[in-house]
Amino acid sequence: MNKYYVIKRIFYTLFIFAVVVTLCFFIPRLGVDDPAARYYPAQGNMSDESYELIKELTRQQYGLDGSTLSQYARYLGGLIRGDLGNSYRAGSPKVWDLMMERLPWTLVLSVSGMLICLFFGIAIGTHCAMKRGSWQDRALMNASTVTTALPAFFIALMLAYFLGFKLELFPAYTDQNLVSSFDWSLKSIGRVAYNAALPIISTAIGGIIGNAQGIRNSVIAVTGEKFIVTARAKGVRRRRVLYRHVLRNALLPVVTGFGMSLSGLIGGSVVIEQIFNWHGMGTLYLEANNTNDYPLMMGIMIFISGIALAANLVTDLCYGLLDPRVTVGEKQ
Repeated sequence: MNKYYVIKRIFYTLFIFAVVVTLCFFIPRLGVDDPAARYYPAQGNMSDESYELIKELTRQQYGLDGSTLSQYARYLGGLIRGDLGNSYRAGSPKVWDLMMERLPWTLVLSVSGMLICLFFGIAIGTHCAMKRGSWQDRALMNASTVTTALPAFFIALMLAYFLGFKLELFPAYTDQNLVSSFDWSLKSIGRVAYNAALPIISTAIGGIIGNAQGIRNSVIAVTGEKFIVTARAKGVRRRRVLYRHVLRNALLPVVTGFGMSLSGLIGGSVVIEQIFNWHGMGTLYLEANNTNDYPLMMGIMIFISGIALAANLVTDLCYGLLDPRVTVGEKQ
């Protein structure tokens, strides 16, 4: 792999990240003369001088004093040091601390759902490709059509109604004491898994079928390649051809989708978290949006964007490792 291409891609990613940071800072401030105005107490019997003093102290507390450009420069300085600022919540907690409190609970849903989607998607897709035209293959095609038409939140609502309220197999709403009472004991871990069952199933259904459909099409396409025909003509065992040659090349679309979906690990389950009252990063962002908590909104968006850009960079550079025919940044 050309090292200059790698350096170029890294600088390009950093440039895009700088653009994202700039947009995240300025867009919430469009059309707002004074972002801290909603935090001023009612004037009441205070003199104008006292009220102006309170306003100035409030701006200083939240870093809103000075021009917009000076605030931007100050924010960039803090970002370089790893400081995302303070939230507008009571006590002015650090944005990073609030995010880290919610991040593990979002990862419980997203990582579990992603692993389930990958495992079952690859297994089902490969099986259907090997049994092309069978009833399993036709069932996958029909299921793909249905799940494409049905949004994830509709599937979540149906599962909550039937499995949660009707059959009472799993809780339709997350236990409010789940976070505060968690202590890493087997009982607590089992309670988390029990409460997370419906949200994970809701996100996994569409992902499994989507991955299976993609793998199925990719395996069928790779199976017809000349190097596969040559391997079979040489007498290579079918299982070795499948796992060593076919799947290795058929996984390229899955790698692409995996890289693109990493950003969804953090903020992609906002609706699912709301339906099941799961306190993750998506819910935290909605809370920040409802209270005009600019630092918290910016911190979450910058964090999600950074993960997405890093994932795309790694995915791009990993192509050559999966398929030697792919020459990244090099001339044939």
